[in-house]
Amino acid sequence: PYLAKINHSLRASLMARGMDIPVMGSFNEADDNVVARITPASVKQAILEIGVSSDCEAVFVSCTSMRVARIIEEVEKELGKPVTSSNHALAWHMLRLGGIGEQIAGKGELFRRSL
Repeated sequence: PYLAKINHSLRASLMARGMDIPVMGSFNEADDNVVARITPASVKQAILEIGVSSDCEAVFVSCTSMRVARIIEEVEKELGKPVTSSNHALAWHMLRLGGIGEQIAGKGELFRRSL
């Protein structure tokens, strides 16, 4: 949801770690209170718009204020590609580090993977 300056910094950081980011989108919103009120329907539409690119293998939604978790499974089915977010990936990682390795149905591709 970030402004261009933050998006460029985030992209550069991820690319420096070996990730390829051929497409990127943003709500271009600086106010986190506004970001927290972006509807899951709007987030879903944005994910679909970005994710349909043939250059896109997966979608990562950055920002802990974005409400993404409840739509991940649905959007993955529509796109046919993995989708995750900051909170989604963090929750998965905490479970795995805590020794909980079971697959969790309905939470997207990531939750069907082990650490």
